[in-house]
Amino acid sequence: MSWENLLTDLGYAGFAGFVVGFAVKKLINLFLMFVGLYLLSLLWLQSKGIIDINWEQFWVLFKSLFQGVDTFVKGALKTVAFSSAFAGGFFLGFKAG
Repeated sequence: MSWENLLTDLGYAGFAGFVVGFAVKKLINLFLMFVGLYLLSLLWLQSKGIIDINWEQFWVLFKSLFQGVDTFVKGALKTVAFSSAFAGGFFLGFKAG
C-alpha cells in the first residue's frame, strides 16, 4: 500500500468519523429534548391532579432504559474496529455540533 492510498483512506475515515460524530450529537440533543418535554408533561399532569406518579418506580424504569443503551453502545464499540482517523473525526464532529 502506498502512502497516497493510506492518506486517502485516513482522510475518508476522518471525514466519516466527523459526520457520524456530528449526527450522534444531534440525535442525543433531540432525544434529551423529548425526554425533557415528557418529564415536563408528567409534572404538569400531576400538578393538575390528573395523574399520580410513583417516582421511585419511574426512576427504576428510567435507569434500566439507560443501562440498556449503555450495554448496546459498549457492544457496538467492541464489534466495530475504529481507526484513529475515524475516532479523531468523530471527536471533531461531536465537538462541532
